[in-house]
Amino acid sequence: MKRLRFFYVPNEAVEGDQVGPRKAFGLLHAQGVFSAYMVYSYLVERTRASSHAQALERLHAAVEAFQPDVIFFQHLNGSYPVDSAYIRRLKSVASRPRFVWHDPDPYGRFIKPVDPVMKAALAETDLAVVKGLGYFSAAVRRAGARRVLFAPESFDDERFARGGAPATTRPLDAVMIANLTCLKRIPFLFMPGGRSRKTTARLMHRAHGDRFAVYGAGQGWRGEPYCRGPIAFNQQETVIRSAWISMNWSQFDEIPFYFSDRLPISLAAGVPHVTNHQRGFEHVLRDARGVFFVHSPAEALDAADWLLSLPREQLVEIGQQGLDYARERLNATRVYRDVVTAIREQLFEGAAGAHERHDEPLVTTV
Repeated sequence: MKRLRFFYVPNEAVEGDQVGPRKAFGLLHAQGVFSAYMVYSYLVERTRASSHAQALERLHAAVEAFQPDVIFFQHLNGSYPVDSAYIRRLKSVASRPRFVWHDPDPYGRFIKPVDPVMKAALAETDLAVVKGLGYFSAAVRRAGARRVLFAPESFDDERFARGGAPATTRPLDAVMIANLTCLKRIPFLFMPGGRSRKTTARLMHRAHGDRFAVYGAGQGWRGEPYCRGPIAFNQQETVIRSAWISMNWSQFDEIPFYFSDRLPISLAAGVPHVTNHQRGFEHVLRDARGVFFVHSPAEALDAADWLLSLPREQLVEIGQQGLDYARERLNATRVYRDVVTAIREQLFEGAAGAHERHDEPLVTTV
């Protein structure tokens, strides 16, 4: 298959924050999948420009100097205004690069909808990589994306899945790491799924008292005795491993196939995980180990009570199975490798070369 000149435009406020894809793409370059590789941290570079217009010119100049085959642009939305003409300008450099739009965030029909900048970019996109399907992928198509590719959320093994002997005693039975933002600062007006998240937490607290804790930010947790406040992103594994099980209820819980990075990070911690089911999990996570899907907050409590009734040795074994699954299937190195394979096959080689993949792909064209 074609070796690519790959121009990566990561979504990061601090250079280097996109640990997982940076590592994955760096390995692909070292392995010769990329003949050339460049990272352009566009949000960081904007802070170095005197104006947004200058930031756009500098980005175009970098693309023109590099002459990529692929521009892989993350999280391009209204916070970084562009129009379709600008995307066409990026694509019009001599190498005629393919433009790949990637956004790991979920979006709603009415709350946090696809915005005008996203639509402008999607209208010129050769391939849109999304983390959820259903109405979200339909909105991406309506905006003009030529192809839509599903790729699951992942974790990076630089900060997570560090392993180590599991503790035989733990201060918590169950832990939830989750924010609970109130829209427009109105109490009880949550993001989709937020009400079920809070109900799950309250049920767990009533049943398990101070053996259950939530770590997270947001007005929705204000006054809740079990909430211990936010933690740093890279502290999640340590906090999860302080409990026998971890729990969550996803926001945007009606997007088929969608799950946030909370699921892979929780499994990578080596602790059994309870979370809500979303349509499509029976496909994308059909052989997942260490995770238990529920359909209501009451069922989440039931699942937690059942798991906590098991011998500790069995919980450790289940957690190890989840860790093994996450390392094999949800590691960012694997997920982004499959994304690049799909880019090469679908944008440069057609179906040719598909026989070279020896394991089941995680990404799917829809």
